[in-house]
Amino acid sequence: MAAYNAPVPLVDPIETQIHLHFNQMVYCVNQRREAVLTMYRDLRQEIDSRPLVRARRELELTALRTETDNAIQMNQLHEFQLKLLSEIDLELAEIRTPHPDTRVVFRSESTVPLEQLIAQLGEVLEEEVPTVPDYQAMRPVVAVGKLGNAPGELFYPHAVAIDSNDRLFIAEGNYLFPHARISVFSVKGEFLTCFSHQEMREPHGVAIHGDNLYVTDTDVYSIFHFKIATDFPLIAKRGSFGQQIGKFNSPRNLAVSNNGDVYVTEYYNHRVQIFDSSLLHPRSLTQQLIDHPQDIKLTADEVYVLCDDNRCVHVFSHAGERLRSLISRGLQMQVTFPIYFCLDSAENIIISDYFTDRIKIFTKAGNLITTLGEGGHLPGMFHYPRGLALTKELSLVVVSWNENFCLQIFSCL
Repeated sequence: MAAYNAPVPLVDPIETQIHLHFNQMVYCVNQRREAVLTMYRDLRQEIDSRPLVRARRELELTALRTETDNAIQMNQLHEFQLKLLSEIDLELAEIRTPHPDTRVVFRSESTVPLEQLIAQLGEVLEEEVPTVPDYQAMRPVVAVGKLGNAPGELFYPHAVAIDSNDRLFIAEGNYLFPHARISVFSVKGEFLTCFSHQEMREPHGVAIHGDNLYVTDTDVYSIFHFKIATDFPLIAKRGSFGQQIGKFNSPRNLAVSNNGDVYVTEYYNHRVQIFDSSLLHPRSLTQQLIDHPQDIKLTADEVYVLCDDNRCVHVFSHAGERLRSLISRGLQMQVTFPIYFCLDSAENIIISDYFTDRIKIFTKAGNLITTLGEGGHLPGMFHYPRGLALTKELSLVVVSWNENFCLQIFSCL
């Protein structure tokens, strides 16, 4: 009988263990890509919901970046990689269960630095994480809020905004009826609460910055500033009818910049006004007239203004310089009456087309990508679609005057 030869002792057990972990992560990527990506999304959601854990992970990422001389790009995949490294023993039980009669000896023969191996793993997974929705695959997953004024119903909703806790704030009301209010839902469509103010008549636009909620009211020519708290106290109300700076004629929608400045579109004064976070010190974005501006969105460097008369999007710098106008045959031929829009991370333009009862998605050059919905009152259908917003999970929130489902959320199935 041949003599039994024991495995050669490892020179560096720690290095061997590290490369063992890496080999099995690569095995996981190659053999169970979908499972790994599902795990990554679950871990990311868990970490996002636990601030203390997320803070600790961010410190670990900072240390890792220093040790590797910035060789690893800082991105969301690092959290996943660190999680795999710290919980690799649990993953081995699911990924690779050796046969009881099989003896496997791993030797440390690789000379590739660990940080390079981790970076390679990140590159493999990076392509699988979407940054913009697949709009053509979107289907309605939430349809709630029948047309009405009871709690949980929506009474002529106009705009929607999402806060940092994934709550939907929906401005609703019509000046002919005493039901102006802000309703709050979860991103799953659960009704949470609603509140109002005695001076509100027709809240039309809504924007959130931190714990500050700003609401335009077209009927009282004003902006309301609420604090997002248990009772949503009113901080300030600014504005009155007029053409002077600081006054309004049909304020429509608004957006808030990173530094807290509030940008407001005025439909009949043909301009965009800018206020500080306290709604003081007003100024005009530009001295040029903007033809019937409806909605407005901001990026770090640019201001997007949607106009309904010429069915175009004008793009300005924050200093008021007109940079370009997205007036394409696609926009002008495909859109009849755009009143609200939103942008994704690729600056694709998602527009609610009021008269065709559809949501239309264009590239930033104005070329049509796809269309969502049709006229009607069933899930996936719209009646006068209005406010739009994208969630952190890349779901599209749409409010309309659908008799049965005023609030709908679309996701990729």
